[in-house]
Formats: sequence, structure tokens, C-alpha cells
Amino acid sequence: MIQSPPADMSAVLHKHFGFEAFRPGQEKALQTLMRERRLLSIQPTGYGKSLLYQLPSLWMDGLTLVISPLLALMRDQIRQLNERFSIPAAGINSDQTEEENETAKRLVSEGRIRILFIAPEKLDNLEIYEFLAGLNVCLLVVDEAHCISTWGHDFRPSYRQIVEAVRHFERKNPGLFVLGLTATANHRTEEDIARQLTGPDGHALSVLRISMDRPNLSLSVIRVNGAAHKLAVLEKLVAHTEGTGILYCATRESAEMAAGYLAEKKLDVIAYHAGYDPEQKRQLQHEFMQGSHKAVAATNALGMGIDKPDIRFIVHVDVPGSITAYYQEVGRAGRDWLPARGILLFDESDRKIQDHFIRSALPTIDDFRKIYGAVKPDSQNLLPTLGGSRCTPARENGSPRI
Repeated sequence: MIQSPPADMSAVLHKHFGFEAFRPGQEKALQTLMRERRLLSIQPTGYGKSLLYQLPSLWMDGLTLVISPLLALMRDQIRQLNERFSIPAAGINSDQTEEENETAKRLVSEGRIRILFIAPEKLDNLEIYEFLAGLNVCLLVVDEAHCISTWGHDFRPSYRQIVEAVRHFERKNPGLFVLGLTATANHRTEEDIARQLTGPDGHALSVLRISMDRPNLSLSVIRVNGAAHKLAVLEKLVAHTEGTGILYCATRESAEMAAGYLAEKKLDVIAYHAGYDPEQKRQLQHEFMQGSHKAVAATNALGMGIDKPDIRFIVHVDVPGSITAYYQEVGRAGRDWLPARGILLFDESDRKIQDHFIRSALPTIDDFRKIYGAVKPDSQNLLPTLGGSRCTPARENGSPRI
């Protein structure tokens, strides 16, 4: 395994990717990774985190294994790496047919792939896990690394298997490089990730955090009063804003209503949400990526995997669920570093939607009874006085008690 990068990484960058220079923080992150072997890179959306494993794959003899939950981004990167940058890449995920996954495994086994992408859920498959365990992995990448932390905003239990995979590959290859990538890790999440990815020999994970500022983004809020006013403002924004955009909506109904209204106004806007079948979603994503439509009105089903650099505007038609969700979504604009806009349409009544989502996420009393009964079979009589249909925050003097 080649462990040292070339003396002039900028020359490799220009030769294989056509970029004249690194973006802020990229070169430092690469140098830290190659020197320390273990790195958590916390960078804002649009700063080119993917380059931190794409470039090293060119000088490493073994395989770069990327564990990522972003199927759309996975597809796009595999296509770009193969077609645009001539870097052999493949993927194993539920978005592909069994035949496609078997082809990917065969190409990897034959040593014809430099970068293999795999969805974290696939690590739960014993056959696939054993296949991966037999590979010569030199660089293991945990994309969206906040997902391995219980403090992360998108914790996924299947990501716990990643830590076991890291441990396995470390035993097999003591010189393994480990890279965690995220744009949304607060300090508590950062500490949890660092603890989990620290080497068995106590080799700590280096952390490189870059400013979250995106100076090319102009953010604004427009107050609206009612659905009719909101749609009228939305029409003007879409009609008079240059380039393509995403209109983020809280529900499927909202996405379809926005797309339908704008289509009636002769604006080329399509809807996108989880209600479409996989083939429809792939086709809609492809059309949007190709610039076939002015905008897409979408729920958060149009996930983090969308990497279209020339998106000029993001409109939040409804209030997003959290500041983290807002940051992730608005950060999809202007990834080419040219000026872009983020506009939030705020209607006071939109709070009801997010309040509903919060209440719906709470377990019911029946849920608690079933769980408690499973761990303590004689507990039927311990909750005789509990009533109501849902757990609600305790209140003191009429206010929620935290």
C-alpha cells in the first residue's frame, strides 16, 4: 500500500480532476489524513468533502471503501468518477438490482475498482459483510459520520456496524486510513464520533473543523399570510430568479400543490416526494440534474445526495423541521461558489405542521406498556393510573417543564 501522497498534490488534482486549485481547507485536510491516518473532517456543504477520498484513491494500492447512506449521491458519484474522471468506481446498495450488485462484487474481486460505495444497511447482510472482510481496504470512509453518534441529528442504528467494520479492517491492515465526513456535527457529536473511531491502540481521531460560513449565499425571510399569499409570492420568486432551484415543502400535499399551481402559471416545475416509486424518483432526479426543469417542489425525500453545483435558489415553502435541516437544505445552492439565494417563506400557521410531526414522533402509552411488559413481565399492575393517548411534557404553572 502506498501511504505517502505525491510531493505536489495540486498537480494530481489538476491532471485528474481539472481543478486549478484546492478549495479552502481541502489541502490541509488531505495532509492531516495522510499524516495522522485518522481524520474527522467537518466542512460546510459545497466545500468538496468527496475529494478527500477521491484524490487519495489515485495513489493508494488498495481499495477505498465509502460507507454512505446517500443513494442519490452514490449514483451520481459513481457515474462522474467513471465517466468524467476515469476513476473506476462501483456501488452495492438496495437501489440496484441483484445482478448489478453481483457485477460490482465481481469487479472489486478482480481488482478493477478503486472506490467502492456501500450503503450502511448492507453491513447487516452477513454474506456482504464477509465479502467486504476479505478485501484489501486501504482507506475506509464514513460519509455523514454524524449518523454513528446517538447525539447526531440523524442517528442510524445500522451505522453502529460501521465501527465493527473499522475494527475488523484495522486488525487486518494496521496501516488503515480512516476518514469521517460530515457538515453537521456539533461539539458533543464530534466528541462521540472521535471516541468511537479512535484506534484500538489509542491512536486518536484528528478533527478538522472549517468555518460553516458560505459567503456566496444570500439568505432572507419573507413573511406571508395564508396559502394564497404564499403561492403568489412563490410564483414571483420562481419566475424572476435566474437559474434552477429547489422548493422545499414539509408534506407531499404541499409539494404537489406548489408544483401544480406553478405549472398552471406556465412555470416548468415538477413535484418530488417519497410517494413516487424508485424508477419515477430516479427519472425525476435525472431530469432535474440535467437542468430539464426550472425547479422541483420537493419534500426532504430529495435528500442530501443531490449534488447539482449550479442551483441558484432554494425556497423553503414551509418551515423546516430544524435549524440543521435548514442548513443542509439551503446549502445545496451555489455549490459552484457563484452567488445563490436562500429564501424562507414564513407563515405563522406553518408551526402547526412541525408541531404535528413532533407529537407524532412521541410514543403512545400503549407503546410504553408493551415495552415495559417485555422487559418486566409482571409489570401489568405498575401502570394502572396512566391515562391519555400520548405522553406530553410535564407542565408547571402552565409552561412546559424541561
